[in-house]
Amino acid sequence: MALDFDMDLMNWLAEHRVPWLTPVVQAASDLGEIQGFILVSTLIYVAVDKRLAVRLSLLVTLSMCLNHIVKILVGNPRPFLHEGSYLTKWAVPFDKAQELAHEYSTPSGHAMAGASFYSYLYAAARRRDVRILCVLAIVATGLSRPYLGVHYAEDILLGWLAGLGIAILALHYGAPIGRWWNGLPFATRIVVAVAASLGLWVVTLAISGWRIEGQPRAFLGYAGTATGIVIAYPLERHLVRFDAKSASPALKLLRYLLTVGLALATLGTLESWFRRLADDYSLPGYGLQYIRYIAVSIASLFIAPWLFTRLGLAEKEGADRSRPNR
Repeated sequence: MALDFDMDLMNWLAEHRVPWLTPVVQAASDLGEIQGFILVSTLIYVAVDKRLAVRLSLLVTLSMCLNHIVKILVGNPRPFLHEGSYLTKWAVPFDKAQELAHEYSTPSGHAMAGASFYSYLYAAARRRDVRILCVLAIVATGLSRPYLGVHYAEDILLGWLAGLGIAILALHYGAPIGRWWNGLPFATRIVVAVAASLGLWVVTLAISGWRIEGQPRAFLGYAGTATGIVIAYPLERHLVRFDAKSASPALKLLRYLLTVGLALATLGTLESWFRRLADDYSLPGYGLQYIRYIAVSIASLFIAPWLFTRLGLAEKEGADRSRPNR
């Protein structure tokens, strides 16, 4: 079902792209990918506030999962898809275009996730420059999508509205939910996370007519990221307990680079291995996608901090900072 959105605007944007501006807009769009949010939350995790980073990560993965369910329920195809011109009118790489063509358009995931993530960060931040950057990120990630041709302008407005609503709910109810969640046994939390991931995915299958080939692979990535956080963060809190505020800016930068490098290595290595085992859009392929992102979260939130403390890049929480650094 194609909604009556403004195709004249989409055609105008496609015909008036500026060569030098398109890569800039693509970079802004990348901030709204799960990888972009992970880069930002990773910086917060290793250098500023671990709890805030975990809350942001869970919030954005939940937003992305909900976004895909709503997209399937609405069932609105992306611009230019029906006429078959999307490969020429979308300003995204060919592989990305093939992936996006499997997904619906309304509302925009970039706008919805960006609004939830950066609105929550805006409320948590105290510095004016950080708040300005949050507003700019919401606007830039949202507006990039119609420019690239992959979303209608109406998709962006609906995504912003939904994402802001999610952020407001998280700010009001996040603390009591967190206290309830932390009161559950560790094993129970893992079971709930896996069951919720499976349940949400079954819902997407049911509302799309049980067509497995039409399911977005990204959904399992988001669910896997959240499940990995549920596993890794308590392990870090119990076994490692590194102090995100400790050490110099240079050492914090090293922590960040180490974490990003470890995450990318895990992501790339498992992608290479898993593609030898199953086709991406098969049932085993979806399951391996879920496992892959669980592993990335564990590498980022638990293994990297363990390395910090072993390599002297971070102190443990409660360490005596009056002692000279060794």
